[in-house]
Amino acid sequence: MYRHLLMRGIRKSAALIAVLAAVAVLASACAGSPPPRPLPPRPGQGPAIGERTYLVRAGIEQVYVTDATIGGTVRLTGPGTPTQSKVADTFGSVVFRGLTQGSTVTVTDESATDESAAASQTVRVLDVDEPPSDAFYRAPLMQAGLNYIPMRDGTLLAIVVRPPVGLSVSDGPFPTLIEYSGYAVSGPQDPLADKVARLLDPSLPGDPLTPGGETFVGGVLARLAGYATVSVQLRGTGCSGGESDLFDLPSSYDGYDVVETLARQPWVLNGRPGMIGISFSGFSQIATAATRPPHLAAIVPLSFLGRVWDVGRPGGIFNTGFAETWLADRVATARPAPSDGAMDYANVLVATDANCKENQRLRLQTRDGDGIFRNTVLNLEDYQRRDLEQRLDQIDVPVFGSLQFQDEQTSGYAMLNLNKLTERNPRAWMTLSSGEHNDSISPDTIVDLFQFLDLYVARKTPDLKVGLYLTTSIIFGSGGAGLPFPSLAGLRFGDALRRWELRPQYSFGVERDTDSGNGASGTRWKFNSSSFPPAGATTSTWYLSADGALAPTAPSVGTDGSAAYVSDPSRRPASSSSGWTQVPSNNGLGFVSPPMAADAVVAGPIGADLWLSSTATTTDVQVTVTEVRPDGKELFVTNGVQRASFRQVTGTDPVRPKIDFTTSSPLQPGANRVRVQVLPVVHAFRTGSRIRIVVAPVGGDRRVWRYNSVDDGVAPTNSLFFGSAMPSSISLPLATGVEPPSPIGSCPSFGQPCRTYQPLANGG
Repeated sequence: MYRHLLMRGIRKSAALIAVLAAVAVLASACAGSPPPRPLPPRPGQGPAIGERTYLVRAGIEQVYVTDATIGGTVRLTGPGTPTQSKVADTFGSVVFRGLTQGSTVTVTDESATDESAAASQTVRVLDVDEPPSDAFYRAPLMQAGLNYIPMRDGTLLAIVVRPPVGLSVSDGPFPTLIEYSGYAVSGPQDPLADKVARLLDPSLPGDPLTPGGETFVGGVLARLAGYATVSVQLRGTGCSGGESDLFDLPSSYDGYDVVETLARQPWVLNGRPGMIGISFSGFSQIATAATRPPHLAAIVPLSFLGRVWDVGRPGGIFNTGFAETWLADRVATARPAPSDGAMDYANVLVATDANCKENQRLRLQTRDGDGIFRNTVLNLEDYQRRDLEQRLDQIDVPVFGSLQFQDEQTSGYAMLNLNKLTERNPRAWMTLSSGEHNDSISPDTIVDLFQFLDLYVARKTPDLKVGLYLTTSIIFGSGGAGLPFPSLAGLRFGDALRRWELRPQYSFGVERDTDSGNGASGTRWKFNSSSFPPAGATTSTWYLSADGALAPTAPSVGTDGSAAYVSDPSRRPASSSSGWTQVPSNNGLGFVSPPMAADAVVAGPIGADLWLSSTATTTDVQVTVTEVRPDGKELFVTNGVQRASFRQVTGTDPVRPKIDFTTSSPLQPGANRVRVQVLPVVHAFRTGSRIRIVVAPVGGDRRVWRYNSVDDGVAPTNSLFFGSAMPSSISLPLATGVEPPSPIGSCPSFGQPCRTYQPLANGG
């Protein structure tokens, strides 16, 4: 997802080449990686019984079997445990799931012909409250390059140690950061040296042993800032062992074990590593920190998701755009190497690396995540076990996080429950800003990010990161905004820490200039608050009417009415980077306010409360908020989607309707009350601009989100109702005491497309 961030906007000038050459000299010290060192036998294996003994290892709520009879039946029994029988795959492997922690179970290869090989093996299922001993964590001695480190269930994870640029492990100890991901982060070659070489000579062929661009934050930026980075490959991917589970309990507690193993390494400063990363290696930090490893120093999760449900099935509608593609890619990367779709570096290393080859043996036991999440139409167990929002209040280490309102991949849904983190953890700071997925790394966040890490991981006064400043034009592109000087540099450590901890927990960045090819920009203006929505925010409810008006006063008696549209998603082309498409006439309803008499800053989640009927038993609804500007242009602000069969709501907050996605019911004849959660945003509606609400079929607003709509091929007629009896409305949180600067921001703004305003058939 991030492969083009480094390349964006670079100009081939003499000055830039000089910078690249300087970085190349620094990177040359770590351009190669030694081969993996031999490891002792894996822990957790069953006793040796004859020559063909199958191996049984206990995991967290799981048991792993390898070397069973291929195609034979393997049976699991135990007191109080339902009997399970499974057929061993072509590797002779089986995984038993859903077991009770701490229970004792017995495994038998019922198809073994050799009596000794058929002997049963008994193991105790691991309990998360019983971590391994200190001796277990002290046993591995990690070196620069590729290592294989055992987890508590015997699974070996592929882990690459990358010292700071120009240094070696023997120069330590260093402040150390973990980058934990299911992307290809553990390719053993150096990503910085590879990228510098390609900038100098773009014709160089690709090196399959180089990790993907997903290592940009840890493998490049952190090391330029003087930190060692440890790139950890998620179980069941690349050269790591096990089967992929997308942050069910086993992979969450792998994070715990990695932290505790690293804490015992002599080159890790203070024996307390931190974590860093964007997207996948952002939400892995939430999963890990919630297990509370005793030696975890701090985390920096960027562009992370909250609930898998909200991205996989936003509003209860399967996301056939980003989510389907992402899930399909996870299925492909979990295939045993060598094979199509498996990670490039694993496809190469399995030929020469015995550990990498052995670690492929459970891959065929990986469940089809794409199929599971596509076919699971309610927010039940498979989704709930991966609900990272419910783990936020379990995090007790310092946190510096960043999310974007127009994130086209993981979205802004995670913002809805950030109070679970910040109300329980006074050392959690969040930056919420305009922009897309990669904008969590921008000129106005990167300096504070490393000030935070200096304070809580390096335990020192923040200083100037010379490597970052020298390479700003490489990181953000020529013409990008420069980096500010660290505000805490030069202070004594205690004074710097106290000043940092006085800052409000939320920082908001608003209006990011269009990416014109001249480099990444920061946000135009900022403000801070102790909470989100900001402290003192008030709720302003605006009412929809049949003639397309949007008014801040409740409708009076006798003003009831309705308006209809055809809900046909196929009529609207998908939007792309080249343009934001219009909603076709009669394919939606628009509602426009009078020109604003004063500036108004909407800050927080938005709730739509619709009274709706349909010619179908259910329908999908999209609510889009835009700004119609005095010059006739229309700017996208935010939107939300909802399947009308999910109508049960808990709570009374009008901007945060807590919709129950565990039950579904068809629409009743006549008007039905349907709530829609519109994604959070901070946006300034300037004097003279108008607020517009569009209710339409799902799709067309976000570039990489598509929907498997119930309206596809059906095109029902939907009606909205208005007036005192059925007051369809939208509730906006308005910040108080916040004054946006002049002039009005650009249209488009990065992440916020622009088009010419065209009223719909109902007048709005």
